[in-house]
Amino acid sequence: MPHVSGGGGFSGGTHGFYGFLHNSRNGAIRYFPGSKIHKRNVNDGSDWYLNGRTTKKSSILSIVAVSILAVFVTFVVSLTVDIQTPVRLASSYTDSPKVDDDALIIYDDESLMHTLKEYQELTGICPVIYTVYEETWKATNSKLSDYAYYLYVSNYKDEEHFVVVCSVPKADAGSEKPSVTIEAVQGDLTDPFITGTSFMKFKNIVRKDIKSGEDPGVALENAFRYGIEDTAKRMNPTTSQRASYLLTSLLPVIISSAIFITVITFMIVRFVKAKKNREFEVLRENDPKMA
Repeated sequence: MPHVSGGGGFSGGTHGFYGFLHNSRNGAIRYFPGSKIHKRNVNDGSDWYLNGRTTKKSSILSIVAVSILAVFVTFVVSLTVDIQTPVRLASSYTDSPKVDDDALIIYDDESLMHTLKEYQELTGICPVIYTVYEETWKATNSKLSDYAYYLYVSNYKDEEHFVVVCSVPKADAGSEKPSVTIEAVQGDLTDPFITGTSFMKFKNIVRKDIKSGEDPGVALENAFRYGIEDTAKRMNPTTSQRASYLLTSLLPVIISSAIFITVITFMIVRFVKAKKNREFEVLRENDPKMA
C-alpha cells in the first residue's frame, strides 16, 4: 500500500532499605524501627540491619529483564535499517511525470518537468507534483498527509509513483516567500530509492530554497536534482561509498546496542562485586550487640 514518506534501580532513601545508620567516627550503630536482619560484611566489618531478607535473585532478574528489553528495542530499531542497493524499477504504469499547479505558485515548470523525466528515467518511479491551497484540502482533511494519500489512491493503482503535494495559504500564493508546506506519499516499490533520510533532505532543500526567495518550482527542481544525484551514487556505489552507506544505515542499531551493552555490563559488574562480599545473616534478637 502507498504510504507517507519519511517513526533498574529504586529510590526511597536509606530509611526504606537499610535498618541502620553507621557512624564511622565512633563505631556507634543506630537502629531504625522494624530492623530485623543483621548482615555483617567480614571484609570490612561493617554492620547492616535490614527491614527484611534480601536475595541476589532480584539482581539477576533485573539483568535478564534489561537484556530482553535490549533485544526487543534493537530488533525494532533494525526494522528501520535500509541497506538495499536500489535497482531501477520495471515499471508497470503508463503515466508520465506531471505538475498539477492548482495554487499557481510554479512560474516556470519547463525545467522542472525536464528534471522529473530524468528522475523517472533513472529510477523507474513516476514523480507527480500537486500544489494546492491550504483552505482547499482543510475542507475535507485534517492533515496534509491524508490529502496526499487521497490523491495517490484516487489516481494511481500501482506502487511506483511518488506524489509530492505542496500546500500554501491563498494569501501567500503571490508572495515572494510563500509559506509552503510539503508532504509526499510513495508506493511501496519506491522504498529503496526514497528512504526516510533522503526524503527529509528532499523536504529541507525545498524549505531552504523557498525561504531564501527561490521560486517553489526551482526549489522542487533542486530537490529532485538532489534525488537524482543521491540515487545514482547508491545505485553504483564505490567500495568506500558502500561501506559509508552501510555504516550510516546501521548507526541507529550500533548506538542502541552500545547503550544497552554499557548498562548491562555495569549491572553485571555490580552483581559480581556484591556476590564476592562474604556476608552472613543473624536475626536481630540473636545479635550479641543487642544484649
